[in-house]
Amino acid sequence: MPLHKPQSALTHTIVTALLTLIIAAGTPAAAEEKVLYTFTGGSDGQQPNSGLVFDGAGNVYGVTQFGGCCQAGVVFKLTPSGNEWTETVPYTFTGSSDGADPIGPLVWDEKGNLFGVTQLGGAATVGTVFELSPASGGGWTQSTLYTFYGGYYGNQPVGLISDGKGHFYGITLFGGALCLCGVVFELKQSKGSWTYVVLHQFLGLPDGAIPQGLTLDNAGNLYGTTQGGGTYNAGTVFQIKHSGGHWKESILHSFTGGTDGYAPFAGVIVDQAGNLYGTTVSGGSGNSGVIFKLNHKRNGKWEEQVLHSFRDNGHDGISPSTALIFDNTGKLYGTTSQGGRFGAGTAFELIQNFDGTWIETVIEPFIGPSGGSQPNALALGKDGNLYGTTYADGLYNFGLVFQLSP
Repeated sequence: MPLHKPQSALTHTIVTALLTLIIAAGTPAAAEEKVLYTFTGGSDGQQPNSGLVFDGAGNVYGVTQFGGCCQAGVVFKLTPSGNEWTETVPYTFTGSSDGADPIGPLVWDEKGNLFGVTQLGGAATVGTVFELSPASGGGWTQSTLYTFYGGYYGNQPVGLISDGKGHFYGITLFGGALCLCGVVFELKQSKGSWTYVVLHQFLGLPDGAIPQGLTLDNAGNLYGTTQGGGTYNAGTVFQIKHSGGHWKESILHSFTGGTDGYAPFAGVIVDQAGNLYGTTVSGGSGNSGVIFKLNHKRNGKWEEQVLHSFRDNGHDGISPSTALIFDNTGKLYGTTSQGGRFGAGTAFELIQNFDGTWIETVIEPFIGPSGGSQPNALALGKDGNLYGTTYADGLYNFGLVFQLSP
């Protein structure tokens, strides 16, 4: 037998294996969509505008922007029973001192209370922070923890997160004493009362404007994005670090509006190495948005890497405007608000290839009408399925709750 035969066979085996990996990574991973609930636009709510959270029993909670008795939105709960899901409404907003236009996702504390914000309503009509506590006789009791007044203190909150130690952090779209470009705030409880503190006021072109999304790393640092402002007025990624009893804001990346992306709407998430991942609604080589990574270098610098540029090609989604999530294997999932085969948005998966590149595949092209359109952020259930809401369509054109089985 010729001596070169074993080497040739080995080379063939390696090439075949690599090609198999490449093909597998690039093959679309279809997911099966199941509609769990369709909103009717009445007392059950209409037009859910954010992601979902779960309790320990597997029930799903979320908010709708409108609907309810006063068209001011509701907090809803979906309870599974066999293959069916039943919706109940723990709280309906009245649009007065309790707030209006809730936006999530909601946040749990260790006692089983739910916290969230409304963009409107309250004493000054520019938003509230609220708490829902389980009542002893069943049902839920609502409390307004803080009412926004605009100006220095901010107005129109759009997010709330918890550090698990009784401190809550959030952002407002607008407000601040100088350019009204939004603020980052802290809300903490002490001796039965709540104290509100402004941690940072955005200034527009120097450091960003209209903040969107907020997250914490393991060291207690805050990260987020601004939709506008920054060096090129195309948005930023920022860090707010606690040091010496003070909070200091730093800009990690200013988007140029070109191939690196334009207008990040949804904040960032953090991996175990401290790197950040997010999306922009526009920009990129296809001018339809990007998925980006900010690599944290040893010298303290941050370097942006575009993992995927969306293209309006009749298949790929466009305009990603919701937060990304990781699963337990390191895959990234997210949604686009438009595009896809039916133009109603997509759910996508992003997998890191063996050579370090990332491969994006559409796992669900939303079909509109009965299947929903304009999907919000995804949430990963303990069962390994993805759960989410669509802002529009459904049987009654008021949105729906869905499950995706990858």
